[in-house]
Amino acid sequence: MAGVAFWTKALGSVFILCAGALGGNRMAAKLEKQLDELSRFELALLTLSNEISYSLSSLPKALVNAGHKVGGDTGTLFTLIGSLCGLEQRRTVEEGFRLALEQAEGLDLPGCVVEIMGSLVKNLGVWGSKEQVSFIDMALGETRNYRACVQEEYLKKARMYRSLGLLFALGIVIVLL
Repeated sequence: MAGVAFWTKALGSVFILCAGALGGNRMAAKLEKQLDELSRFELALLTLSNEISYSLSSLPKALVNAGHKVGGDTGTLFTLIGSLCGLEQRRTVEEGFRLALEQAEGLDLPGCVVEIMGSLVKNLGVWGSKEQVSFIDMALGETRNYRACVQEEYLKKARMYRSLGLLFALGIVIVLL
């Protein structure tokens, strides 16, 4: 009888430790996904700049191409914006951006990506290609500065969440035993 109680406690303890570790990993994964989306946003802006400068693509086509290249939630946003704006749809890039945000409610984008993109699209459809590239470069610089500021903090928080999840579970196990 004592053996059954021991194994029940042992299995329960293992289950609690695994649940705590999993919870900590999920919290950490959210932060790491935010950093990944920031990197994708940088790549999308670089691709958009290259598409406009060197490929001489129209802005909607350049947005779609950049979206396809980077993938993820950021790529989905760029693809949606590109497909919702232009002469065929009779919408500006800013209107396409607003519609894309409405249609893509499930996307997990960092707030700064939406903010920077919102300020960028106000200028994209209005100016020529050289000016558009300069606006994209300014947005790219802003994104790089933001990512440099938060990257170390996010990685520290991710490690902390992993550790806290496991420590919290260990505390529960100690109390229950």
